[in-house]
Amino acid sequence: MKIIDLSHPLTSGMPVYPGDPQVTITPVLNIHDDGAAVARVELGTHTGTHLDAPAHSVDGGRTVEQLDLKLLDGEAYILHLKKGRTEPLQDTQLNASDFQQLPGRLPNIVCVATGWDQHFHTVLREHHPYLDLELAQELWHRGARVLGVDTLSPDPTSEPSAFPIHEFWLGNDGVIVENLRGLTPLPHQLNVTILPLPLAGLDGSPVRAVARCD
Repeated sequence: MKIIDLSHPLTSGMPVYPGDPQVTITPVLNIHDDGAAVARVELGTHTGTHLDAPAHSVDGGRTVEQLDLKLLDGEAYILHLKKGRTEPLQDTQLNASDFQQLPGRLPNIVCVATGWDQHFHTVLREHHPYLDLELAQELWHRGARVLGVDTLSPDPTSEPSAFPIHEFWLGNDGVIVENLRGLTPLPHQLNVTILPLPLAGLDGSPVRAVARCD
């Protein structure tokens, strides 16, 4: 079985969502002088490939350590943009017509592959495609409870005025995973594991997300 890492590496100075804390990783101890290597890591809860718990936008919503890990491990469905699309994806709203026919029933985990992860380290990262609310509602209606995207957000970032996907998905006690990478080459169906840190009382966490396929 092949294991595929879907997570961006965490490094000092890496891109973050506008307004989020910058990432700083500093050596504190070293093997030569101290006998062991230890580093100090400073970052926000929504750094890199990360998970949004309901508490991210819902007052009183579930926090990271309260999430059911069974929801974050198992069968997943990858929604790929239709081949042959000619218009640019920059700041494009995606709806059901942008994808091949949706299955009647979806697993808990659904990930949207736009290919925008290639722009994570460029200025285009904030001008990513985003989901139409009706598409998100349809995915939920068909059984999805964990929504993964290979962009900064399922909502627009370049002109943030509202967060309809966050409000709907997290408001219904779902989970959002942002900044996945490497979704485009994957088959439609496979198994995925998304493991957050058990950060008590917090709204999100960096994750190690992996896909497993033959």
